[in-house]
Amino acid sequence: MQTLREVRHTLRGRLNALKLCTSALPLAESHEESMEYLDQIEQATDKIVAALDQLEEIVHEPGAAHL
Repeated sequence: MQTLREVRHTLRGRLNALKLCTSALPLAESHEESMEYLDQIEQATDKIVAALDQLEEIVHEPGAAHL
């Protein structure tokens, strides 16, 4: 299981990826490029969901400090 610091790092990275892809999407020069950005957005959101699940596990560990 990841530590809280690792989960936080993962979340920040994926949120940054979302921010970059959503900023670049309107500038895409082709349908293929748009689809690539959309695929990257989907992958980032899947990883965010997984990181939130890991965060929930950390918070619910016996003896875990409440956030």
